[in-house]
Amino acid sequence: MKNLVWFRNDLRVHDNPALSSACSADNEVVAVYIVSEPQWKEHNDSVNKISFWFRCLSELEKELNKINIPLIILKSDFYKDHAKKLIEFSSTYDLENIFFNIEYPVDERDRDEDVRKVFESSKKGVFSFHDQVIHKPGTLKTKAGGDFSVYSPFKRCWFAELDYSMLEEIPIPSPVLPSSITHKNEFDIHSYDKSRINQDLWPVGESNVKTMISNFLEKKGSLYKTDRNFPSMKATSMASPYLNTGVVSSKWCLNQSRNNNYDALDEGDKGIVHWVSEILWREFYRHIIFNNPRVSKGKPFQMRYENIPWENNPDFINAWKEGRTGIPIVDAGIRQMIETGWMHNRLRMIVAMFLSKNLLVDWRIGEAFFMKHLIDGDIASNNGGWQWSASTGTDAAPYFRIMNPETQSLRFDEQGKYIKKYLKELETCPVNEVHMPNNPKEFGYVDPIVDLKISRQKAIDVFGSIKKDN
Repeated sequence: MKNLVWFRNDLRVHDNPALSSACSADNEVVAVYIVSEPQWKEHNDSVNKISFWFRCLSELEKELNKINIPLIILKSDFYKDHAKKLIEFSSTYDLENIFFNIEYPVDERDRDEDVRKVFESSKKGVFSFHDQVIHKPGTLKTKAGGDFSVYSPFKRCWFAELDYSMLEEIPIPSPVLPSSITHKNEFDIHSYDKSRINQDLWPVGESNVKTMISNFLEKKGSLYKTDRNFPSMKATSMASPYLNTGVVSSKWCLNQSRNNNYDALDEGDKGIVHWVSEILWREFYRHIIFNNPRVSKGKPFQMRYENIPWENNPDFINAWKEGRTGIPIVDAGIRQMIETGWMHNRLRMIVAMFLSKNLLVDWRIGEAFFMKHLIDGDIASNNGGWQWSASTGTDAAPYFRIMNPETQSLRFDEQGKYIKKYLKELETCPVNEVHMPNNPKEFGYVDPIVDLKISRQKAIDVFGSIKKDN
């Protein structure tokens, strides 16, 4: 039997259900990956992330070669054409079945349904698997039988419904029959050179990444809950790009947590338990985007906020995007993202809330900008985070709770180390005023574009009036 494995954001050989199932028995297996640059551009996928994908693909290719599976790179500009591309490829080489792991945003679901229909109409087998979540979306319900919209009860249900057999990892497949298929790659992933960051900041390779995460949990996991909010500290696992790309599975991460916490996930070491909670947040947002497709179509989860009168001041938007708002902690966060392709999670909240509340700029503008720069940009998690900050989403911060960037800076970057790292203008600024310089132009910096107190009250008034009218 000849089987096709279609890789997407699951670039690993260990604990990969689609790959494992395709390799059962004495099969010949070929793997494909489809490059779709115009579609990715529509989704605002950053060139930093695409470069990272291709580097991970190169490592995956090496691992697949060890088990006699060739990786072939196809090219098809838009998702709507993938079904045709895959069925033509399968027909050319007499491939009888296709295997893939499920993705949850609406465009991806429509694409996969098209593939399913085309293959089934051609009398070929279609086998899909859930590898991004432990509980399949739609299976966790509230006591009233609805879908969860708040994280804490979702988490309680997640644990209540967990059977530890669900965390059993799938081993790397044994070598299959050598493939006779030789198809010329339609895109050279090795020559793609559009990244705006130093990709060496993000090492690739399945075993390397596992070592990195394991070392974090062993050496810093216990301190995660207390240290994770301080951006100048190396206190987070930096696992998000690898989870988004599927170099490691969330299941593997949870098992590593158990290994460092006496086989427990929801009790014991507070730091590791909190890290587990972050893994579950990712799953929560996948359930949200599956159960509520509108959130991946630019719609707010809370539809009463669909028509907020955003001001969208172009000068404010440009200042925010360029890291020159005159609010040091905000500008440092933006510049970190532009420089490295990543932003500390505490800063993501501060930066997002400043844009959507203090500047009254539509959260969708910020959501798209993050996706265009982040190496770990994920449709579900990025959307969830932005809607939380803008008070339009699930489990959202109440509209009247608006983070004060200066207060956040004083609390989590007391000595200004993070600010000074990314705002070179303020390297010589005294610590006692680095969070909000008295005379910013003295250092070549800029004046604040808004008054934090006045803009906060304005946002409260705008959101408050909407809540009263609905």
